[in-house]
Amino acid sequence: TRGIVRYVGEFSFEVYCLAKIDIEKPEIEVEFNFEGKTYHFSTELLNQKDTVLLLVIPARIDIWTQRKYPRKNVYGQVFVSISFIKPIEYISEIEKLPELAEIPENLRDIKSELNKETPNLKKVVNMVLREISKISDTYDFIFYKRGMTLPSSAIISMIFKKPLLVEDTTNLESYITTYENFNIVTYGDYMKKANWNESKVLEQIKKLRSTFMSQNIRSFVCIPIKIKGDTIGFIFCKKSLGKFTLRDVIYLDALSSIISEAYIKEKINNLKNSKELKLPVIDIGGGGLRFEIDGIIGKLIKVEDTLRLFINIQNKNIQAIGKVIRIDTTKSSSKLWIACQFTYISPEDQQFLVSITSA
Repeated sequence: TRGIVRYVGEFSFEVYCLAKIDIEKPEIEVEFNFEGKTYHFSTELLNQKDTVLLLVIPARIDIWTQRKYPRKNVYGQVFVSISFIKPIEYISEIEKLPELAEIPENLRDIKSELNKETPNLKKVVNMVLREISKISDTYDFIFYKRGMTLPSSAIISMIFKKPLLVEDTTNLESYITTYENFNIVTYGDYMKKANWNESKVLEQIKKLRSTFMSQNIRSFVCIPIKIKGDTIGFIFCKKSLGKFTLRDVIYLDALSSIISEAYIKEKINNLKNSKELKLPVIDIGGGGLRFEIDGIIGKLIKVEDTLRLFINIQNKNIQAIGKVIRIDTTKSSSKLWIACQFTYISPEDQQFLVSITSA
């Protein structure tokens, strides 16, 4: 829609829209002309009252050339499937792990499954949990979904992107020990980062200790399952007798990388066969489109990549080829927005899109 700026403050500005629009997401793209130049920026909606929008003034505003074709917001109405012209480049993280440099005999069936172009994720997870059961008396495994309620151990391991260890839950020192030369975090590391005072630290440790002892947990590890900086799940390992060693934690962390590897290979396979994967289009025009994709999959896409686009719009199927020109992150979700410029589209299909966006 088009609008008129009514007020500009230090951190926000107000826009009167010529037509009322239903906004499902807080992120908004703004384009305006000033002294013969076209400016563009992404911002967030603070408030909406009828046709008046209160928007955040962003830290950066880019100068854009005027679009040849207008765009229309079609979120929830138009969907696209994609496939890659060139194979997706992905470097295995497993090969970098010294703990798995020489595959032990007990992991050979996992390695065999993982070496497949499309390993069975459920099978790999079950085989990894089989190995974990040899170290841990009990364990829990979850795939993480945004909005899920998590225990403090998972939150801390996700913040630090490291396994959390309480070597001996009966010993207060185990909660605040620092493992400086290891990729391991403790509750104490979080408390220090949060600048808790001594009395608050002691109070929290006593609560944690009481909780572990009531559940007959003598030693505890929370392992985050990570892909390219994103946490996709957790493994909670518990011992009622004995204690986890640093070697155990390092090995458990390496096992979690096997799950990550299988997960990302499954996602890559989904992209290769993505006609079944319907991605919502945010806006579209005669010159290109912008679509939304899961952040983990989206990180496999790079600027300048060429994609085949299978667009479903108003009961019509359009095929085009597009070049990725921009990748935007979103603040409110784990999604990415991928902007593509059409490098090939039939004149008839292009005219159809122009007629829709001009209506």
